[in-house]
Amino acid sequence: MGFATFWPVGLNYTAFVALVAAMLWQGDLRARFEQLRQQPNWWPSLLFLGWGGLILLLGPRYAETASNALHALRIVLMLWLVLALTAEEAVWAVRGFVLGLVVSLLLVGLHLLVGLPPSLVWDSIVRYGGNKSLANAVLMALAAVSGLLVAPWLTGRARVAAIALSLGALGVLLTTLYSRTAWLIVLVAAAAGVLHQLRAQRQRQLLALAVAVALTLSIGLLTPGVKDRLVLGVDEIVSAHQGEAVGIGSSWGIRYRLYEKTLDMIHERPLTGWGIGAWNDQWRQRVDATLAVSNMPHNDFLWMGAQAGVPGALLLLLMVAAGLPRAWQRHDLSGRLGVVALLTLLVALATNSALRDASIGLALWFVVLVWQRLSTEPSERWTQALAAPRRDAALA
Repeated sequence: MGFATFWPVGLNYTAFVALVAAMLWQGDLRARFEQLRQQPNWWPSLLFLGWGGLILLLGPRYAETASNALHALRIVLMLWLVLALTAEEAVWAVRGFVLGLVVSLLLVGLHLLVGLPPSLVWDSIVRYGGNKSLANAVLMALAAVSGLLVAPWLTGRARVAAIALSLGALGVLLTTLYSRTAWLIVLVAAAAGVLHQLRAQRQRQLLALAVAVALTLSIGLLTPGVKDRLVLGVDEIVSAHQGEAVGIGSSWGIRYRLYEKTLDMIHERPLTGWGIGAWNDQWRQRVDATLAVSNMPHNDFLWMGAQAGVPGALLLLLMVAAGLPRAWQRHDLSGRLGVVALLTLLVALATNSALRDASIGLALWFVVLVWQRLSTEPSERWTQALAAPRRDAALA
């Protein structure tokens, strides 16, 4: 599934089904289950499912109840599957992701040189627009930071390749996928990686952190595409805060209204929420027809809070962030990359529907979980993942 992450959501679903089939075919289900039970996400995922199931059982039914329940099941199933991978399978998933990254970078380069015709296969890679292109921008951001963190552990051509791929991913964010979320992730992930690496060296830590922040901000703010979108976003928020009408094309303006109305929903029913699938119905009742077409609040914690109360939102947070303390406690590359990946997900969850929306959630959730799965392994697994493979593997 690693190779399919940059491709359209239909291929992501196909790869997801193939992953399930491959794991069932390979067997060792008892060993996989025991491994899964040792993960810090195991009990939070059961609590998340249990609370959601209780709300589903006792709450009202809406037009979106079934689809929302299936999305929740898909989120948990992905977590269980990836955290049940063996270390070797996770290594092959990383190799598949790197191969997909290489192909994506080549497509962007080809598009910039000669211009590719519109195609559902590569439009979300070479043109910015829609949630799948946002997902690809976030994956590029994670790949860029991860590559720069891995590079010092590599030697020779492998190190050069890691740096080249990182710079290529940053180049895509500068020239093609102008995502404000992706640049925020680069900033947060780079800062977290520096803090993790230099935690015992306070002066160097502060200096390196300041340099990383300054470089990220300067690159982002000096890029016309990113700079213009940031200025536009601030103007949209100011207008929405002042009570002006928000159009469906106002990205940050509509987010302001989404957060405002969804927080009202949570405030009115903080314990159990309005029921699974209720957000869409409540949203349509609270806004005019021009905004009623929005089908998610662009923040998964608010999404769960509105439908399953504050406990639902907190259980979602606990489930996705459960591996963060263990990764932070490790003083090696595996722990560092685990921290970076989980913080990437948390930023994406707070600014977009990064799990609820399968266009983002299938690919990003898979990659983040692979990074977390390897955060429990020796750092040599990462050098192994980027070395020349010696045999084929279906789970790549």
